[in-house]
Amino acid sequence: MTFSSRRHFPIWPWISLLFLLVLRLAWLNAYTLNSDESQHAHVAWAWTQGLLPYRDVFDNHGPLFGWLHSPLLRLLDNRPDVLTWLRLAMQFWYVVALGATGWMARRLYGWRVALVVVFVAGLFPRFFIVSGQFRTDDMWMAMWLLGLSFVAGAPPRTWRYFLAGLAFGCALSVSQKTLVLLATTVVAAGVVRLWRPADAPRAGVRCWVATLLGLLVVPAIFLAWLASHGLLGDAWFGLAGYNVGGASKRHAAQQWLWFVLLAAVLVVACLRQARQHSEHGFDWIVFFGLQGGLYVLLIWFIWPLITKQDFLPVIPTLTIAAAGWASTWQWLGRRPQLRQALPIVVVTLELATVVAYAPPWQDNLAAQRAELATVLRYTNESDTVMDPKGDMIFRSRPYYPVLESLAMRRLRRGQMVDTISDDLINHQTMLVILRRLPSASARFVMLNYMRADDGDIWVAGRLFPDSRMEQTLEVNVPGDYVVTDGHQRLSGSLDGGPVTDHWTLGRGTHHLVVSNGTPVAWVWSQAFDRGWRPAPPVVAGG
Repeated sequence: MTFSSRRHFPIWPWISLLFLLVLRLAWLNAYTLNSDESQHAHVAWAWTQGLLPYRDVFDNHGPLFGWLHSPLLRLLDNRPDVLTWLRLAMQFWYVVALGATGWMARRLYGWRVALVVVFVAGLFPRFFIVSGQFRTDDMWMAMWLLGLSFVAGAPPRTWRYFLAGLAFGCALSVSQKTLVLLATTVVAAGVVRLWRPADAPRAGVRCWVATLLGLLVVPAIFLAWLASHGLLGDAWFGLAGYNVGGASKRHAAQQWLWFVLLAAVLVVACLRQARQHSEHGFDWIVFFGLQGGLYVLLIWFIWPLITKQDFLPVIPTLTIAAAGWASTWQWLGRRPQLRQALPIVVVTLELATVVAYAPPWQDNLAAQRAELATVLRYTNESDTVMDPKGDMIFRSRPYYPVLESLAMRRLRRGQMVDTISDDLINHQTMLVILRRLPSASARFVMLNYMRADDGDIWVAGRLFPDSRMEQTLEVNVPGDYVVTDGHQRLSGSLDGGPVTDHWTLGRGTHHLVVSNGTPVAWVWSQAFDRGWRPAPPVVAGG
């Protein structure tokens, strides 16, 4: 079975690619919401506020993504629909990733197979949905694939390898998982080179030096910037110490054994395949299969935390390898109708899976948008808001670490200190998103805040136990409070002072004598003035 390129490029592939882009836009609000999206947006927003990553804002990713997208956050400041626009921006990285994939496939197989590869990889459900979210991994995988596209199937040239290294350096400045990609790439390239003909074109020492130089450019710039701001220690903790320290795989020895066994089987199988095709020079099909396979095994069995986005960079390259192997199936080459129908069936099944998993008519951002709009309405830019991972994007957090999987595990095991209650008090945080909090902090919030809606927003304040005119207030979160009957402010005298309708309360016990009305609750005055009203107590039989 052979694939030949034609001199004149027909119009229908462009229409197909345009259709793929339309699908991406149709799904903007339908991609499943992931908590990483707001975390990355919050870090990018912090750059616009003059805050420094790793010191003022927690981040365990490279600085390039946040810095590069900070102008967008400045442009979208305080917009509740910010994630929709940020997801729209991510389509650029999707186009770069698939463009690089198609570029490589075209060199290796011709444009017809390249088009099939682009559609199969682009609509692969995990790839389609995860790469539509606003996350660092989109740029990471795009830069990785772009780097590969400079050298895969092309004659070895020094400038190509330098550009490849430059793109890999950008990927490394976004995610440390690039090191895993580089390690598996070196191993896979070494294995494939063993069976390459002696007279085949090969990259010389200059090419590899150029790659190394290109790889170091962007990380070196950020390293110098971090050093000039005294952030090297903070960056080391965020990028290395936090991700590795205390993180371990369950049954580590057993996992390592499985990795070694399966990796050995994969290497032997690829060696056998490479030996059969050694007359063709460097076998990119085997390379992509081996590199992608080793990477997947490393993530599955060795990497401390597995996430869906980890696999983004190898889905397209494994698709290229699969297309290459399929092109060697002689039985398929003898059935042209089946050969043409097979990609259509695969793409149709992929699209059906995407629709079933995340229907495009479903707005998965609606709840997030409503919650953010509520918080932005009740708070000022100078207010702190306690949320799990920077969910409120445009508001600073009182607690430095984010409550992601590793942190929650460490908090449960006592490997991290829960200081959230103290931070709420010290920063006078009057609004809390009650998600992912450790049990002690969650209990503190439920005792000193009131639920502001049907969701997770809690506002500082408490209900009175009864409606007596004389009340005792136990204040744990200092701030400005009002007393209300559920509809309006009530006046009164606090601690024997003059009669007024709001008070700046410090921590401790206060005595209140209400002048008029029926006191129901004392609540944060700012949220009350902006329309929030505490729900009145439920009266039995009422």
